[in-house]
Amino acid sequence: MIRREWLDPYTPDIEAVFAAAEDKLRQYPESLTRHALEQLHQLHPVRKDSGLSCIGYITPLWMHHTDGLPLEKAHLLSTACLLHMLYFLNMDDVMDEPEENAVAKLTVGNLYYLDALQLYSLLFEPTSEFWVHFRRVIQEWAVSVNGERHIDYFQLNPLLIAQKASPSQLGAIGSQLLLEQPGRISTICDALNIVLMTLQMTDDFTDMKQDAVHGNYNSYLSHISAALHQDYLTHPVHDSILDHVYHSHFMDSYAEIASHFKSVLTSSNSALPQYIVLNSYLHSALIQAVLDIKQRKKRLYQGGFHYWISEASSKFPDKGNADSV
Repeated sequence: MIRREWLDPYTPDIEAVFAAAEDKLRQYPESLTRHALEQLHQLHPVRKDSGLSCIGYITPLWMHHTDGLPLEKAHLLSTACLLHMLYFLNMDDVMDEPEENAVAKLTVGNLYYLDALQLYSLLFEPTSEFWVHFRRVIQEWAVSVNGERHIDYFQLNPLLIAQKASPSQLGAIGSQLLLEQPGRISTICDALNIVLMTLQMTDDFTDMKQDAVHGNYNSYLSHISAALHQDYLTHPVHDSILDHVYHSHFMDSYAEIASHFKSVLTSSNSALPQYIVLNSYLHSALIQAVLDIKQRKKRLYQGGFHYWISEASSKFPDKGNADSV
């Protein structure tokens, strides 16, 4: 398994944070506890997931190791961010697919939100600058989610698609305030926004067909629309756009945008090293996804039998690999 430098070294801290969140969820009404615990377990990066969702809560843990944020405060802030992230994930699900468990997601989501506020309040006084930033990022999220139905954010500025995940900034903001370094908030959040943008671009490239069906905003479909000099309508997506989703030129130029911002982040003197490592991983995943499609197209062009052989052989390890398992 590839070592995830942004995640694996912090596994003990992550386990502690998830255990603290689970303790909170077990105090919920019985009718909601099981649903809440299932959602929490689905996010656990060690058990179920690629670890990419950790960006919503892991910054305080990173700041403990890199900048000396006290461990108790780092765990408490990270737990608050994890619960808060669960709330926003439920909100996103209901907005994207409103018919699926909407009542359960909305009701338990409010409990997540209350618990997150309670934990934030243990760390920050009512007069703290944290609450000014709190209102700002929630407002950015609200404006972004509401506006993407009629504003093509990716064409205005690719970084604007990160605003849907702006609550992820709270861990970074809170960490800087607890370290009494408020002057770093702006630069840390700028770096984080590049990571969030790259994550969204990678997700959008993977989910383009699904987003077209559901009418969700998708930055890759926006990119193709602009290249073809067409207005991007989230639903219904014009057939000419869908006909070009696997065009090499559009895939390459989309990936080049992520490459540009990767260079910006890598050259930054103020970004957390974990942001740079995670962003590089996401960028590589996007590049690989494009390459996989190109290779698949090449096999198709070479003929049906060759394509079948290539697909079949890719599903089986060679003898050397099999012997090493």
